[in-house]
Amino acid sequence: MCPHCTTFVRINQNSLYKMILQSLLLFLAALLGGLAVLVIRSPSKTTFQLLLVLSGGYLFAITVLHLLPELFAMSASPKRVGLYILAGFFLQLLLELLTKGVEHGHMDAHTGSPHSVAPLPLLLALCIHAFLDGVVLHSPNSCPLHQHTAGLGGLLIGILLHKIPVSFALTSVLRELMPSKQKIIVYLVLFAVASPVGLWASHHFSHQEGSSPEGLVAFFALATGSLLHIATTIFFEASPDHHLNAAKFLASLAGATLATLFEFLL
Repeated sequence: MCPHCTTFVRINQNSLYKMILQSLLLFLAALLGGLAVLVIRSPSKTTFQLLLVLSGGYLFAITVLHLLPELFAMSASPKRVGLYILAGFFLQLLLELLTKGVEHGHMDAHTGSPHSVAPLPLLLALCIHAFLDGVVLHSPNSCPLHQHTAGLGGLLIGILLHKIPVSFALTSVLRELMPSKQKIIVYLVLFAVASPVGLWASHHFSHQEGSSPEGLVAFFALATGSLLHIATTIFFEASPDHHLNAAKFLASLAGATLATLFEFLL
């Protein structure tokens, strides 16, 4: 076998093993986070808020340091990329009409009120969001002979940190809406599968013959805009009435610091 072919096979195998590991971690973070609420108990409000703000700070920093620079470097039309990011931002805003903010920590179903959450639309919207989370883990400029890995470990950690409070909130809301634990677990499994599906779908389309690089960048930018909306909303809600909360500020700063360290060290 020629040296170039050997390199091609080795890189393909490494990429496959890495994606399998990422998929497993994404699935377990979402599933086990939700099961912890069912089997043990819901986290205290203070603990949950600090974890949420930590993940928000991390997501915001990894978006600014990793996702946005990569996107603008990949495209010959930065303004067009900006439009795709805006579209993803407002797509997430539309999804929140169905989720009522569960993906950034709202844990109250408002049962019986005009603003109550419906289980199936909630699951559908969260699965779309989770699918986009998986998409950002596979860069459009990845290819078998030039696998992009810089900062990917830090990005994966950010998505995992985001999964845990979302699954906490989802399970807490479902417990108010559904008496059956078995049905809640089915919903959790479907939610947990969505991000791995997004990861593999992005990988598949980026390696299809004739796939449009601009289309892949647009897909990636939509997912980035969605994450940007989540991170900034967490920041806004961490300081209601613009009152500084020292613990939440330190948690968000710790998250941003961790993301910076991982981005430059991993």
